[in-house]
Amino acid sequence: MKAKPSVLVQILLVTSVVIDEGMNYQFCVDLPDSAKPEVDACIERSRKTPVIPSQAELACVHDYFTKLEPNNLTEEDLEVFSKPSQNGFGHYPPPTGKSTRSEIRTLSEEGWHNVTDVFRQLYEAGTLQSFGRLHGQARSMAHKGAAFLPWHRVFLVHFEQEMRRINPSVSLPYWDYTIDHDIPQPFESVLWTPCYFGENNATVQTGPFRFFYGAHGAVISRDVAVNVRSTRLISKTDIKTLKEFCHFQDITTSGAVKTKSKHNLEQLHDSVHDYVGGDMGVVENSAYDPVFWFHHAFIDYIWETFREHQIERCSNIDIESDYRPLTDLGMKEVRQQGPLDPMFGYKHLRNVDGLWLNWTQQFYKYEPQPSCGKSCTGKYLHCDRRNLCLTRTKEECTGTKQQSARVLREDPDVDSLIPKLPCGTGTELRGLRGDGRTRDKSKAECERILKKREVEDTSDNKGTSSNDGWNNFGFVMLGAFVVLVVALIDCIGCLKRNDKPYSTL
Repeated sequence: MKAKPSVLVQILLVTSVVIDEGMNYQFCVDLPDSAKPEVDACIERSRKTPVIPSQAELACVHDYFTKLEPNNLTEEDLEVFSKPSQNGFGHYPPPTGKSTRSEIRTLSEEGWHNVTDVFRQLYEAGTLQSFGRLHGQARSMAHKGAAFLPWHRVFLVHFEQEMRRINPSVSLPYWDYTIDHDIPQPFESVLWTPCYFGENNATVQTGPFRFFYGAHGAVISRDVAVNVRSTRLISKTDIKTLKEFCHFQDITTSGAVKTKSKHNLEQLHDSVHDYVGGDMGVVENSAYDPVFWFHHAFIDYIWETFREHQIERCSNIDIESDYRPLTDLGMKEVRQQGPLDPMFGYKHLRNVDGLWLNWTQQFYKYEPQPSCGKSCTGKYLHCDRRNLCLTRTKEECTGTKQQSARVLREDPDVDSLIPKLPCGTGTELRGLRGDGRTRDKSKAECERILKKREVEDTSDNKGTSSNDGWNNFGFVMLGAFVVLVVALIDCIGCLKRNDKPYSTL
């Protein structure tokens, strides 16, 4: 029996060709009985968000049907990812030479313009979308387990090579969010302006990435710091904590550990995805947003500093083979994440090949994080009284020039964009709980929260040092006791033999 229409939606016809103004169509959508509870629940949730009701209804129906058809790889995608295998990607130095990755805000205005121009060309050619679809298909093969870091390293190198094929002078910059974390309201960073990323709480309609379409034919959107669960950027303390460990398995996802860990780099990474929200909060949608690439470049930077720590401070570790144990490759849903399993999308490589030293020896290197006295320079960085390098905030972004939008599939003057709503349309990335600095908090409230957290971090560091000291003292006392016992036993034995101890002359 045919299901009754449950939602009346008003749709603006959106196509890739020029259409006459005023072509609005109103019609009823027939939904199967099984869909109605999910769509109705989505619409109910949307009433708590600042969107137009008709658009919310459309988004909920749209998301239900597109969820049935995930972002499958196209023939063009397969061609993009077959070339690296055919050319032995990773085994030979890149034709464009070695790149140098820097923090976004240290780039000159021209340097940042060159990066965004390359992104737009990759978007217009469909290459950005190809990478987005591959990442969406790599849910269980490159997340929640051992392959997360090595797979994303290779994925980023390949994308950067596509960038440099267009302009060999550009490199993939990284977003150092520790310098955003340390201001009271990180969501007020200059990055969330037309000068850099564009909007942080809506569909992206300004800046160099405006009106980029993402997954399921919707304009990319963000929802930064929307609630207490999602207010968590990685801090300098988090990075320092990682370096208290020495092995790859110490900082990667285990299937045996159910609790969230502050020294799991993947979970820290999830927190940033969750913080940005919108498309970035869903695995299948995230790589369509250019912010994904700057975020992952910094995760790779953190991992590289950990590897340098392994070489300098840890003994007897071969960082090219240091992997998770075969008995614990990650969460129960992971597939093909063993060290010798073919790398998803790059069948000529194995997962463990992402640990090769040659990636950072031949393909790219990093400029250090901006710091006071060294590289905290430029229009949008400054040093505070604590000698911390911090970002400038939104009001500093003035006089921006919008890049020409050469390929758009709708009239940007029409406010009928499809919003991305929290309707559970993919695999959500859930990180560590935030500290409460949500975007509805005042600056004074956020300052108090930040100050309290800084005090707690300082106390934790002191506590760790104190505990380490007592642990060392305990080991020394235990060792002395064992030596004393052995000496007494030896002395008793020699007396029975009528011998003298070696210390008696």
